[in-house]
Amino acid sequence: MSTAASTPNAPASPILAHLADPQTAVVFDVDGVLALYEFGPLQHAAEVEGDWEAYVRANDPYAAVPPAPPIQRFVAAKDPAKVFACSVAADYEEPGKRDFVLRHYSIPAQNVIMVREKAEKIAALERIAQEQGLEHIQVALVEDTVKTLDAAAAAGFSTCHVSSFLAW
Repeated sequence: MSTAASTPNAPASPILAHLADPQTAVVFDVDGVLALYEFGPLQHAAEVEGDWEAYVRANDPYAAVPPAPPIQRFVAAKDPAKVFACSVAADYEEPGKRDFVLRHYSIPAQNVIMVREKAEKIAALERIAQEQGLEHIQVALVEDTVKTLDAAAAAGFSTCHVSSFLAW
């Protein structure tokens, strides 16, 4: 682990220092992490009881949802080859999510990964570790879903709840 936590202007926590380490590959979830959950005008959801697929097809919600400025700053300071986005997406959600990530973050297009189920995120982390030649602990998942973080941690990956970025 890096000793960056003890240097001036360093991240405020050991996990943020680990994420900032040049060797660590960081994988961000999209909804609730890279994309703030602000789909509705004064609520977190646009269609609380509506048809999400119909809403997405008619409104392209990812065209208007805001990015997370602290994470934008983090991503901009990190080697782009070490930054990934991985999100669960149905086929109708993929284009909007992908375009959102590419528009707001300096993450290479080949590093934007869409999966159909949350369980597939662990397999995506495995592929990243293998392709990058990294130990599991050198691949970190930044998520807002604790169950997914727990699964990644159980598989030996570093994990970071998005709320840690409140200190960035």
